Amino acid sequence: MADCLVNDIAETFDFLPETWGALLGGLERRIGASRRVVTAVRFDGVDQPSFRHPDLAGLALDRIARIDVDAEDAGALLRAAVDAASDSLPDLVAGVGQTAAALRGDAPDAQGQLGSLVVALQSLMSLTVAAGTAADISYGADPGADTIVRGACARIEAALATLVARQTDGDTRAVADALDEHLAPAVAGWTAVLTPIRMRAA
Repeated sequence: MADCLVNDIAETFDFLPETWGALLGGLERRIGASRRVVTAVRFDGVDQPSFRHPDLAGLALDRIARIDVDAEDAGALLRAAVDAASDSLPDLVAGVGQTAAALRGDAPDAQGQLGSLVVALQSLMSLTVAAGTAADISYGADPGADTIVRGACARIEAALATLVARQTDGDTRAVADALDEHLAPAVAGWTAVLTPIRMRAA
């Protein structure tokens, strides 16, 4: 079995995991008791940004000599994630308006702005989900907060679907209208998602 170090400290197991998925599951149960969460993983010195992906779960450990794991306090991770997401909201709302204006004005970089905006929104949703996961680890599941997150994500996803449909039709003015009428309010309302999560970490 591969040597496993958590924050540079050798980890021992009371079972012999044969796959990465089994090791990660056992490790998270153990460190979860101290309200820590795995944030980064390296196999033989190589970063594994998709270490939670199901496709990696079946990886045999006999192919790896050393696994380095970074684990952080879940509460601190939660606060940092929520604060980062909150700080990004004003710029995102402004970006929605700027992209709509660029589309209406047929700016040369309008489509590039639209693509960058979609990527930023996907990052916001991913960051929020990560914060919610950290909150669940630190303070237990909160079905009410999960419902709020799902609802807010659904509103942004619906707005993005509208954008895609109008973009497919080639109607840039309609895309701009959808940005202002659907996406901007959904992004501006994201504070309602973040505040309950942040309050759990206060």
